[in-house]
Amino acid sequence: MDDPGPSSTYYRSFASTADGPIHPPSPPHSPLLSATVPSQSHERDLYGLLNLSRESSDSQIRDRYRSLATTFHPDRQRNDHDRLIAHSQFTEIQRAYEILIDPTKRTIYDLFGEEGLKTSWEIGPKHKSPEELKRFFISQKNEKRSMEIESFIKPKSDIELVLDSRAVFLPRSFWKDPSIAKHDLVSRLGRVRTGRIVMKHSFEAPLSDKTQLVIEGQAMTRNGRGGANVLGTIKHQFSPRLWIELSTSALQPRVGRLKGTWTIDEDQYITWNIVQQTLGSPPQVGVTLGRRLYSDSTGFISYESGSYAIGPWGAQTPLSIPSSLSVGITNTKRDGSGWTIQTTAGLASSRIATDWSTKIPGGVKLKFGVEAGLNSSPALFINAEGKLTENVRGGIILQCEIGGGIIMKFKMNRLGQRISLPVLLSERLSPTILFFSTIIPAATYMGAYRYVILPRKKRRLRERIQELREENKDFIGQKKAEALDAVSLMEREIEKKVKAERDRNGLIIVSAQYGLSSSFTSRGIKESEKDEEEIIDVTVPIQALVQDGKLYIPGGKGKFNIIGFWDPCIGENKSLRVRYLFRGVLHQVTIEDTTALRIPVKAHALEDA
Repeated sequence: MDDPGPSSTYYRSFASTADGPIHPPSPPHSPLLSATVPSQSHERDLYGLLNLSRESSDSQIRDRYRSLATTFHPDRQRNDHDRLIAHSQFTEIQRAYEILIDPTKRTIYDLFGEEGLKTSWEIGPKHKSPEELKRFFISQKNEKRSMEIESFIKPKSDIELVLDSRAVFLPRSFWKDPSIAKHDLVSRLGRVRTGRIVMKHSFEAPLSDKTQLVIEGQAMTRNGRGGANVLGTIKHQFSPRLWIELSTSALQPRVGRLKGTWTIDEDQYITWNIVQQTLGSPPQVGVTLGRRLYSDSTGFISYESGSYAIGPWGAQTPLSIPSSLSVGITNTKRDGSGWTIQTTAGLASSRIATDWSTKIPGGVKLKFGVEAGLNSSPALFINAEGKLTENVRGGIILQCEIGGGIIMKFKMNRLGQRISLPVLLSERLSPTILFFSTIIPAATYMGAYRYVILPRKKRRLRERIQELREENKDFIGQKKAEALDAVSLMEREIEKKVKAERDRNGLIIVSAQYGLSSSFTSRGIKESEKDEEEIIDVTVPIQALVQDGKLYIPGGKGKFNIIGFWDPCIGENKSLRVRYLFRGVLHQVTIEDTTALRIPVKAHALEDA
């Protein structure tokens, strides 16, 4: 069990996600169904270049193109120098317009970026709708990729080694004669014994674009005795709303399993899990119905049939697994935090369980859970999990039961290769062991994060930013020169705009600065500690975007895509601060780089204005 605890029954029903989904569980992953977006280089975002949102209509694209053409068309310039500068800018503007005004090119650009426009697509019938074009292009891409990955397999392995270390923590008084055993640290560690060992290995082979074959080998040993089996699974996705998988073992004991998910609508789904352990009794059936209650909360009802008989079928079977019914609600937020509460009623036991998870410094996800039942002692668990390297995740789970023992489990996952190391620390609840397995590791982590991990992370970030600046030095210089040239062409038109806005007592940009977020304070802008330019003046480009006393810059993309802007601190968080006059009142607003900006807004007015 990857995540033991109060809601483990619920989590086991959704093997495709660690926290229980808000949406239905994802269908089995298929390399033929997945798509990759080509990486973008230094290419400018075309929507940002024209200051448009991705939802802009054709008429909005045309209007924006005409507005920019009045400023940057070469024929409107006064001298050869300005015409040369305008030609460079106008070429980019015209290219962006031609792509975005063409439905086919715009669809390709939205899906794959400019890299997709360089691909030779085999275009089918014309006059397709945007949605039909999207489906067509995705299908074309999948067909091209399927030839490359036809023989592709996805290997996975899972190794679990259970260690019994209870003897390590036994006090000297446990022995009638303490001298018969050594009690130094090395000798105590030598008392660790190996318990159960479980090994699994599987690989996938796509049979078609919707069907996969999975072969899995399993082996287990305990106290010198063990066994092995081979499991075969067929996964098939009938549609985006329905997928199933059918599994069976090749050797004794033969077990068959049928599981799947059907998405009823965007707010409801149902999953089922049918297990046939022996032909002498009916299969055990588990069904879960989930429904979205709020934007980030899902309610669920799960029923487990347990073992039962249908007339003589199953009446003589020694298996006696009780049925149960669980009702609960789970909440998951985008930042990884959330909670779950679940109640279970059954013939064997009834219990209530809850857990809560949050993110702590260092990107570690911390989860606490507790469970209490009528026929069992209260139990709790603590789970800490985070990224160790780019491709490696690790975690520690501590489980303890008031009437039972303490188990600590170490986990590591690297590209589908998982290693699990459960360690039995004590067979009864020990305050000393609990202290050393919780407080000491937590204090050690916080100290290491504060004095080792965080300084190292900041140092590496500074080094990487410096590398980016060195690697892109020529590119940054080129973009700066282009931006300054564009500003020089805008100034004449801006004078007319400012005069018109002043006459109507409208919107006038007093100043606009763009650059390093940490340089913007409530009192002003901090001076840079470096010789490099980190804040740039973008007053003219911002004023150029004012139309009829209003200004709107769509969000989602960095502002450095706007004409007249450039990126003064590549790789770092940036902000935009604008001071403006509207109807004679001074306003000010500061936004993050990818946040949309709409002015004038009454809330921006300065109190002392």
